[in-house]
Amino acid sequence: MGIRTIRSIVTGQDLISAVPHVSVGDAARLMKHHRIGAIVILEGERLVGIFTERDALFRVVAEGRDPNTTAIAEVMTRNPTSISPDQSFSRALEIMHAGRFRHVPVVENGRAVGIVSSRDAMGSELETFMYQLIIEDQARNVLA
Repeated sequence: MGIRTIRSIVTGQDLISAVPHVSVGDAARLMKHHRIGAIVILEGERLVGIFTERDALFRVVAEGRDPNTTAIAEVMTRNPTSISPDQSFSRALEIMHAGRFRHVPVVENGRAVGIVSSRDAMGSELETFMYQLIIEDQARNVLA
């Protein structure tokens, strides 16, 4: 199996998005309806943020905010790390691992076109990535 590109994953994907002034409650209902863990936040076609299950938990619930009156703009992750659709999914896994997050927006020519997540790691990339981490860990132990 060859290395998948991000484009092969997001082609045909419906981009679920919201605008910054939508309430957290409305965004959460949208995420539940589509059975997804994150949505991109757009101003026009420009990516301005991402809102994830973790944002809802840590920045809304844990802080006692009202999801029906709190705007996404107040609790989203602004200017998230993104990836080009022509990069490999392996690169997306590296980004997620380094940043300790599970979703990466896909941007092409300044326009959000999709989102990839750790759930997309159902191919050989995961096995290769895990093997690479094990080798790096073993090398650190030998050099320590």
